[in-house]
Amino acid sequence: MHFTSEKYWPYLLLLLASVPLFFLNMHNGHSGGGDDYAQYIKEAQNIANGRPYYLSNYVFNAYNNCYSPPQYPPGFPLLLAPVIKIWGIDILPMCYFNTVLAVCLLFCFFAYFKKYASTTAALCIAVLITYSGCMIDIKQAVLADVPSLLFVMLYLIARQAERFSWQRITLLVLFAAMAILIRTQSVLLIFAELIYAGLYVIKEWRRLKQFPSKLLLQLPSLYVAVGSLLLVAFISKVIFYAPHSATGFYIDFLSITLQKGLLTIVRDNINFLLASVTNFFHYATDNSIRTAMVTVMENCGLAFCIIGFVISITRRLSFDDIFFVLVCGLVLYYPIHDLRYFFPAIAIAYYYCYVALRRILPVITMSIRPLYVGMCLTVICLIAGGWYFKSVAKPISGYVPTAADKQAFSYIASHVNDSDIILCARPRLITLYTNKRCMIHAWQYPMDINKKVFDSMHVKYLLLVSGFVEDYYHTYLDHYQHPTDSLQIAPGYMLYSLR
Repeated sequence: MHFTSEKYWPYLLLLLASVPLFFLNMHNGHSGGGDDYAQYIKEAQNIANGRPYYLSNYVFNAYNNCYSPPQYPPGFPLLLAPVIKIWGIDILPMCYFNTVLAVCLLFCFFAYFKKYASTTAALCIAVLITYSGCMIDIKQAVLADVPSLLFVMLYLIARQAERFSWQRITLLVLFAAMAILIRTQSVLLIFAELIYAGLYVIKEWRRLKQFPSKLLLQLPSLYVAVGSLLLVAFISKVIFYAPHSATGFYIDFLSITLQKGLLTIVRDNINFLLASVTNFFHYATDNSIRTAMVTVMENCGLAFCIIGFVISITRRLSFDDIFFVLVCGLVLYYPIHDLRYFFPAIAIAYYYCYVALRRILPVITMSIRPLYVGMCLTVICLIAGGWYFKSVAKPISGYVPTAADKQAFSYIASHVNDSDIILCARPRLITLYTNKRCMIHAWQYPMDINKKVFDSMHVKYLLLVSGFVEDYYHTYLDHYQHPTDSLQIAPGYMLYSLR
């Protein structure tokens, strides 16, 4: 076996290109304060120890419809459980786990583009996506976005076929179900399949001049959609059953947004959608030269993405085009402006750029082979991110429990009863380290409404941590709920007894 043959050299280069990933954004602390990570970690901890995954002691506040659902989907905690079982609540092994997933994504990006581009072009694009600033940034976070993107990419790759055997349909069902169980947003894959099937039926209906009823039973999209939904329902309701559904949380969250009016929502979010595309090509910079390079990359990336999209849909509307439009629609509607919601479409956005460049480059470069131009562009993009790569290779000052934190956690764990509820700004983090019942206030409502909620739930304590919504809680304690007692349980930690 000759590993230097054309069959194997791309994979050897991909392995070599994956090595730096293990030195970028690797750290021991929570980069965002830890509360977002805590719920995933707690659920993974439960799975690792054989407990129901939803038992986190995080008390869901139904009045706060934008903080966090009662529980996250079980897919990511299931993948994370072996890491927690071996290394416990240690962020660094979780970063390595995310990095392994990023390496898998590098190979997936290559496999995805191999159908549309030459081997060298597919290698270049795969490296560019994997080493984009947004991908390196998300790799450090203990969040579901990287594994969700991995299964979305596996789905898109498995779907690149003219004919669908039962084995391929089964794979698509498994990939779609896992993507949805990791991140609910991935249900857009199912919607895309249904729209694709509907458009195909309409096309055949118009061609045959009669409704093709027999064709419905031959559509792989319907089998994939139904199979995926049934598998997700079985796993959610039987294997990973939770007594409180998170569906109501998302419905309330999105319905409140709809009150603004659809046109108003789209108008408010259109700039964020465009910014999301440009962020796929963004790097933090240290000087004017790199800033100029990145600015050109961002604007060209956005322009080429739009041009490539128009070329693609006018040529033939594919499943990937429909999925891309649905993701764009979600970003236009969703009230939270976070690039993570556009991640499932990152490979398709780069594909549109490739489509546009393939049309434009031969005209601009004349006699220079487009392959050489593409390689030069790849090198230029990586050079533009040089300072960024150096900065993320250094340790960051993320959150890790300090001596004061550990003192406070120890006090709460030993002095607060298991049945008591603690009101605090970071309930999921406090619950993770103390295993006590914690909840957050509903900042969307007046304080008198919050008081009624706290009284009805018999909230006993309010934990005030220096630096987190101090003004709100001080106002609440001064005017709405006078504490019966207070104690500084650690530097920066005040525990107030409300009753």
